[in-house]
Amino acid sequence: MDINISACQMEVSPGHPDVNVKKMLQRIDEAKAAGDDIIIFPEMAIPGYIIGDEWENSAFVKDCYGYNEQITAASDDILVVWGNVDLDENSVSEDGRIKKFNTAFTAQNRKVTGRFHKTLHPDYREFDDDRHFYPALKEAQDEKVDLKNFLQPLETNIRGEKRKIGITLCEDMWSDDYSVNPIEILLANGAEFIINISCSPWTWRKNDKRHRVVKQRLEDHPAPFIYVNNTGIQNNGKNLFLFDGSTTIYNSDGSLRDVAQPYEDDILKFNLAHDKEETQKKPVLSNEIDNDELLSGLVYGIRKFFELINAGKVVIGVSGGIDSSLSAYLLSRALGPEHVYAVNMPSQYNSDLTKGLARQMAETLKLNYAIVPIQKSFENTTEQLGNTSFERLDGSGATTELELSDVVRENIQARDRGSRVLAGIAAALDAVFVNNGNKSETATGYATLYGDINGALAPIADLYKTQVYDLCRYINSVEDEPVFPDKLFEIKASAELSDSQDIEEGEGDPFVYPYHDAILRAFIEWRRDPEDILSWYKSGVLAEELGIDEELISEVFNTHLGFIDDLERIWKLFKINYFKRIQAPPIIAVSKRAFGFDLRESQIGVHHTRAYKEMKQELLQDE
Repeated sequence: MDINISACQMEVSPGHPDVNVKKMLQRIDEAKAAGDDIIIFPEMAIPGYIIGDEWENSAFVKDCYGYNEQITAASDDILVVWGNVDLDENSVSEDGRIKKFNTAFTAQNRKVTGRFHKTLHPDYREFDDDRHFYPALKEAQDEKVDLKNFLQPLETNIRGEKRKIGITLCEDMWSDDYSVNPIEILLANGAEFIINISCSPWTWRKNDKRHRVVKQRLEDHPAPFIYVNNTGIQNNGKNLFLFDGSTTIYNSDGSLRDVAQPYEDDILKFNLAHDKEETQKKPVLSNEIDNDELLSGLVYGIRKFFELINAGKVVIGVSGGIDSSLSAYLLSRALGPEHVYAVNMPSQYNSDLTKGLARQMAETLKLNYAIVPIQKSFENTTEQLGNTSFERLDGSGATTELELSDVVRENIQARDRGSRVLAGIAAALDAVFVNNGNKSETATGYATLYGDINGALAPIADLYKTQVYDLCRYINSVEDEPVFPDKLFEIKASAELSDSQDIEEGEGDPFVYPYHDAILRAFIEWRRDPEDILSWYKSGVLAEELGIDEELISEVFNTHLGFIDDLERIWKLFKINYFKRIQAPPIIAVSKRAFGFDLRESQIGVHHTRAYKEMKQELLQDE
């Protein structure tokens, strides 16, 4: 097949069709000048994909649809494949609005030659296709046509020869959990090669999974496979999703022929007549690659987020701990150290060691640095609240005196730092501020609402504490000089909000992070219940199931009661603290399930299944 193709990986600006179309028209002109036969753009390249209920804005949707005319007018002497919304204004969907389709359009010689509606609709994680679009699967059912007859390749003429091209959209290739396989149908119906346009966010090891999926799709019908994805960030209000692109050309056997540069506008140019020799080696999975991709994604996401909100400066609290140190590093990499304002806010409970580490970190990164002590304001607030008395205005004369517990006193410090100091400094600098909460803290509510749960962004809130340490160690290994001092890895993680959290006495957070992170991951990413955890424990396979060392469990617990009490403590913390998570700032999603509108939670309190209670009773009877 002597066909010259441009696979155009581009940054899609969600909600700005004018910006996207201008870029697309430029790429089309360049491809025509180069003599290309086909140019391919990503899924929803014109409107963007993850734009929430903006899809219910009829004026916006019609505007996006209208941009098809400009793309079609530019298709003389070239076949253009692009993603946009398609409309059937004479029909309505189940929501009573104009029927819309997530569509791959094709145009050639200034005419639309094909409209290929997405067959499989993802309705998991951040995806909500059925809320807004009508699938080809339902269209076939409505018309009482077998899907095998309904899904047909594009028939076109290229260089005087008739060609059949299978056109698909994103989820159409991820068909393992569906009853139909669109790729297989198109290949069986004569498609010579497959084009898949996607808007597919990056998460941990997703690219490796896609390589395996494509290879599987081509096992019975070998054919070249062209995957075109976008770059940029898109969001649903609570989560920022990273789009790395990683546009890939696959050989007929599913091996990699060429891969675009991640997080960059890139164009892969190739000729289908030439196959095989250009095969790339599939990357070998490793923790090093995982951390490299994670670091690149976080830096990219932060940079793009600040571009999105039109902010050039950021304020961050630095305590001298590992979380704020990593956040400061990421911000300095993303925005430049001159735009990062680091603030150390000590009280009587902060050690000289962590105060020194905070300054050392700011010096290493060359940040703007200030010290704003909070001791006086903390004392003023505790004195004021301690002298506050409520009078019952019913004539009874009853009064209520405020008693400030240790937890209340700790929270006062956190709120003073966030809501007063950081917010005030950010306003004075015409900047925004961020928080340093990690996923372990977010999951258990080990953070203070309006204190360290606030700001414009939570850069590391999808990283467990153990991942924070791992990423910092990786950064030290790849930088010319270590960024994070050894002492950061040696001291116990601590909020330093009371005498009971004195790091110099070895005190700190009430978690054994390597163990508790594994439990939390089971709850969050794997959607497991305490019943599952207790079953694994009872069967002696807990360490294997969680992927941790057996010794770790025995070091933390030496009785069934100790294990059960702790499991119920963590489950309770996880379930009752959703009200904090829903008020948290946006989170950059990098895991298999991020808090926000990726993991959709409900405030339902704590429940233990009957099977859990039975196992608990059996175990405690054995002691």
